[in-house]
Amino acid sequence: MMKLANLKTIILTAFIVLTHFGYGQQAALNAQYDMISSIQNPAYNGIGRSLRVDALSRNQWSNFPGTPKYTALAFQSPLSRDFAIGANFQTLAVGKFTSAPPLSMTSAAADIAYHTQLNKNLFMSVGLRLGVFNFSMRITQLIADVPSDVAQVGNDYNFISPTVGGGIMAYGKQYFIGVSLPQFAVIPSNIVDNVNLGYNARSFYMLNAGFVQPLNKIFSLKTTIQTRMYEGLPLLLDANIYMLYKDLFTMGYGYRSTNAHAIMALLRVNEHFKIMYAYEFGKVYDNKTQFNSNEFGLTYTLNHSKQKVIISPRHY
Repeated sequence: MMKLANLKTIILTAFIVLTHFGYGQQAALNAQYDMISSIQNPAYNGIGRSLRVDALSRNQWSNFPGTPKYTALAFQSPLSRDFAIGANFQTLAVGKFTSAPPLSMTSAAADIAYHTQLNKNLFMSVGLRLGVFNFSMRITQLIADVPSDVAQVGNDYNFISPTVGGGIMAYGKQYFIGVSLPQFAVIPSNIVDNVNLGYNARSFYMLNAGFVQPLNKIFSLKTTIQTRMYEGLPLLLDANIYMLYKDLFTMGYGYRSTNAHAIMALLRVNEHFKIMYAYEFGKVYDNKTQFNSNEFGLTYTLNHSKQKVIISPRHY
């Protein structure tokens, strides 16, 4: 268990998550956000006409103790020419107990997506999502030097809520654009025991877009943007640019509107596996305190369909 000094660190960290990240349902921000596109937009499921599994782990502000750790696992597979299914599991934990984090969010969801071709190089897809969301805060289990420490009073609560979500995408051989509501908590009563559950399960809207421009037979340039809009909070904007070497190696730079920067790399190991790493850095608190974050990912792809033509490149 922890002493009061670490309690203050966790409370401060939780506050930063609330204000700096919007504290939405699974609202962890990722540098290589296009790696887990199916989590951000259920309409993405099936876009590659192949079975795909994505795993991502992010250690946010890794130079501070007890800071957020985000993990995600996503699965998608085509059902037919037009339909695909998907599923994802996410968890975000802040702080550290001996046996469990004092603050955690977990979600699990299942998706279905429908794809249709509008013309030679324009496809549309829509996706629906059903899931469940859990939020848990267990601050009172910390051990404080002062037994009556007010920081520990009234800070424990837990709730589980069903969630719904949806999205739409337009895409072609070299581009994509999509809008989505990844998750919306269905809460019968927003206020329970003087706790605003609606705030802690806050939904958000997303827009993702990207374009791949071949430079020659070897190199291509990929640009992507992502925006997140939370009710009552500033709009968040990410912009990434990548240099692609064939379909083997990718190197990129990303910028977030919170004045964070990221260096990103992706390597194709073989026909099925890709690995990625991202290092993000910037300033928090008073815009003077340096932070760094580390992000690791793994993608497995299996083209088990008899249809040999894949309708979009695997660059997004």
